[in-house]
Amino acid sequence: MARDLVPYHPQRWQINWEKANVAGTASSVIEIPVNWYLDDFPPLAYTGVSTGMQDTETIFRRWRDIFDYAYQRVENPVFASCVHPQIIGQAHNMLWYERLVEHIVGHDGVWFATCEEIAKAWVDDDEDKRLMSLPDARGVEPAPGRLELGAGLIRNPPEPERGAATGRAPLTRRR
Repeated sequence: MARDLVPYHPQRWQINWEKANVAGTASSVIEIPVNWYLDDFPPLAYTGVSTGMQDTETIFRRWRDIFDYAYQRVENPVFASCVHPQIIGQAHNMLWYERLVEHIVGHDGVWFATCEEIAKAWVDDDEDKRLMSLPDARGVEPAPGRLELGAGLIRNPPEPERGAATGRAPLTRRR
């Protein structure tokens, strides 16, 4: 993911540790933005280990605020929520979700669409075309200060002596 509210063409990158990374060509695939803040599962599902089962009014306000921000401040935003029938389909969740849909419908120019419909409606602009015409760049340059095996890397370093400060034997790996 690169953006929360605007579709984009993901790019390949060449990672360089000691100098700037190099941007490569953008994919012809359009990525529809999704994020954990607009997914019903993390805040509302009970899994035994996650926070889950949060106050529905808090989730309603968060989703409404994200929509309002996108509508007011982002050009051609996509508010892509991810809902699961076993979560959003519970009575107490249906109530706040219906209020959210009513709030969204009350704004001019809103279009309810599937991700497929959004992707089909997307028109590449000049910046998209420029990014897709960049030369290919990919890969990761080796991290600085690391030696490749066979170029001086010690396979089995000598075991350290018993620690004078602790008097304990050093930790060793079993083979």
